[in-house]
Amino acid sequence: MAKYIFFIDESGDQDLERFRAGISTKGSEPFLVFGGALIVASERESLEEQLQAIQERIGKNTLHCSDLNHLQRSFYARSAKNMHFLAFGAVSKKATVGGYKREIEGPQQAEWYYNKCAQYLLERIAEFAKVNEIKPEDIRIVFEKKGKHNYEQLRNFISTIRSDPAPKYESSKVLRHIDPRMIEAVAKHDDRLLCLADLVAHAIFVSLSETKTNFGIPEQRYFREIKPKFWCDPQTGQIAKWGIKFIKGPVEMELRGETMRMVKKLYKPNEALIKK
Repeated sequence: MAKYIFFIDESGDQDLERFRAGISTKGSEPFLVFGGALIVASERESLEEQLQAIQERIGKNTLHCSDLNHLQRSFYARSAKNMHFLAFGAVSKKATVGGYKREIEGPQQAEWYYNKCAQYLLERIAEFAKVNEIKPEDIRIVFEKKGKHNYEQLRNFISTIRSDPAPKYESSKVLRHIDPRMIEAVAKHDDRLLCLADLVAHAIFVSLSETKTNFGIPEQRYFREIKPKFWCDPQTGQIAKWGIKFIKGPVEMELRGETMRMVKKLYKPNEALIKK
């Protein structure tokens, strides 16, 4: 039986054809964000009890962020900060996909884009497993099932690139520290702990999203609340490239203003941690 469970959810969509270039343009969201929450399997019951207590406090039957208002999300994020789990994320900005979009053109483009972004998140948990000498079979990987997405195709994709002796991208080698056979997908309401991955994905997504509705000012409160939960460099406390992967990096993503300031901090050492 697996010793750890890694829950995964995403925020945003997979539309690479009609995404917004700015807050004044029409189209789908410019970002696709994957969020993950790693728990110790033996602590599942305790975590479920804590989530139930939060639900009762805010008077909701679910803790999925789309069903909560701002104050409820804020309370949930602050409460989750005290729960025992580790957060991970991967962020893709569609405008930076470039030539890869041409490689995956066709009826399955959205599925392949989803799988590619999932790969970047799985590389983060694989790196964690490598650093902490965790066996591949000891991590169960649970995706929140997305519509008719083909998760067998995802498993095959990860299996192929992890076993490639000369992978196109050097980072793919680390995927040998997870087992694709441990990947599964379950419906949103079939596992209560999926809501932790939902919180992580949502918190990252809205901290980056600039829209007419928010007047170009992203909501960063939820992310600030759970920021201490992200895996980081144990020596410096740096989160970026450890717990969160910004695919292509913030400069090529052309992040700006408050968003760029927030992300830049994730690439810097955590002075408070170093002083300790």
